[in-house]
Amino acid sequence: MEQILGVDFSGARDAGEKIWLTVCIERDGALHVKSSVPAAAQFDADSRAACIRGVRAAIERADIVGVDVPFGLPAAVHDRESWADVVSLIAGIDDPKTFRSMCVERASAATGGDQQYLRRETDADRRVLSPYHWIRAAQTYYGIREVLQPLVTEDAVAIKPLQDGPETPVCETHPAATLRDIGLPTRGYKDDTDSARARRKTIVEGLQMTPLSMHGIEQYLLDDVGGDAIDSLLAALAAWRASRNEFSPDGPFDPVEGHIFV
Repeated sequence: MEQILGVDFSGARDAGEKIWLTVCIERDGALHVKSSVPAAAQFDADSRAACIRGVRAAIERADIVGVDVPFGLPAAVHDRESWADVVSLIAGIDDPKTFRSMCVERASAATGGDQQYLRRETDADRRVLSPYHWIRAAQTYYGIREVLQPLVTEDAVAIKPLQDGPETPVCETHPAATLRDIGLPTRGYKDDTDSARARRKTIVEGLQMTPLSMHGIEQYLLDDVGGDAIDSLLAALAAWRASRNEFSPDGPFDPVEGHIFV
């Protein structure tokens, strides 16, 4: 049975509590949840570096992987001709602040000062923020530099739909895009309020209408006020759905920028 891993990734200092991993298996045409835990508990680690090492190891062990992190940048903010060259560019930048500043400067130059935060084709199609927006810049930076780049360098994974090969297929996902595709609330579920809990309940009940068997973790998903458990489950679901279509892009696709699967 194939093991499907969903990773809700974060570049925050307390990444151990923000990064969440859900493991599922496919059986009889359905996706069955085996576990859903934060990185700190999964790897018995507190530091961001230790948790990221654990995430890389978990990705290598899995058969199919979905990661909630931008895999690329808008073409207008770099002069590279391939996705691998973009990864090398980011790998050479010292910190997320420098990374974001570089992208903002290049976007401003490319648009005559009209725009700072440009989006990839897939971002615009999925209605998500720019990969280097101040909300997402650290997530993008650490996700590409510390997770994807080492795995790609070691030929341990194949980034879909950008790379072919027998290595573990890894694809980019986004929880809001997946929720929107299913027809469920895309925001307002990440808080410790009655309304947020009600939205989490709506999401959990809606996901039970998909080919997804939760095996008793419903209450767990409802009680996670940050919504990270739900987001990692959505990453696994999106990766599984993409694998059933052989990771064929289902929307605008630029081979240098990447593609979000839902």
